[in-house]
Amino acid sequence: MLLFHLGNSRYAIPVAEVVEVAPWVELEPVARAPDYVAGLFNYRGLLAPVIDLCQMTQQRHCAHFFTTRIVIVNFPLSAGGTRTLGLLAERVTETVELESGDFSPTGLCLAQTPWLDDAATTANGVVQKIRLAQLLPEALQSQLFCLGET
Repeated sequence: MLLFHLGNSRYAIPVAEVVEVAPWVELEPVARAPDYVAGLFNYRGLLAPVIDLCQMTQQRHCAHFFTTRIVIVNFPLSAGGTRTLGLLAERVTETVELESGDFSPTGLCLAQTPWLDDAATTANGVVQKIRLAQLLPEALQSQLFCLGET
């Protein structure tokens, strides 16, 4: 699992879902997008939207730490297929060996955070898994990736 922080909380996504971890660079703003859409990232000649996970979870922008990174993923679209998406997160510094069986249900089912999955307890505290497929509402997916247009 790729481990990262959003404030003092620790989160993880399976490394199989990660394409690359890139340094934080200047992003092109997206007019009238939700606050958590940080901008567009030129990823190897492809413009990809970047989601500020700190803004999404804590209503504050990710801090400019040396270890703040853009995690590039192949985002699974609700309509099928995948698109390149960047996830801005703090302290993206390590991977951790956690298996599916290490995670347990939290008992929480919050409608505003359907992307929060089970949690694992490690020597350094709790790590909550991100359910990538649930991260963006279908309406936002359609807007960011122009779904349904030819």
